[in-house]
Amino acid sequence: MNYWSVILLVTLFSGMFSSSSLSQSKKSQPKDPNERGKALFVQHCASCHGTDGKGGGPVAASLKTRPSDLTLIQKAGEKFPSEKVSNVINGERVASPHGTREMPIWGEVFRTRSDVVSEKRDTYTLTKYLESIQKNRK
Repeated sequence: MNYWSVILLVTLFSGMFSSSSLSQSKKSQPKDPNERGKALFVQHCASCHGTDGKGGGPVAASLKTRPSDLTLIQKAGEKFPSEKVSNVINGERVASPHGTREMPIWGEVFRTRSDVVSEKRDTYTLTKYLESIQKNRK
């Protein structure tokens, strides 16, 4: 399966995971940051990483590299690497399975929001959600 076929599959499968709140306007999206982070995760990440973040999404089997278990980002005894994670989300740091900087799977989505405040909020909220699902959290 070529790169663009995988991208198409990811896009199609991500629609399967979106909740009704994601299709509504920003004003009606979850106000609780953790709910919003989870909604963003389900919409943009779960097709590959699975709804539990462990790498078993429906597209995972068709990828050359198995998606990372995102519940293991934080190493035992260390602080969650928020800046590093945010930079992967917004495409500033290349994660090789996500493609080149020009085509990180979802980086473009988080870089091109209509206003800077929204972009930062979505990246921050998704980063905080990922921090909340860590197995090595204290």
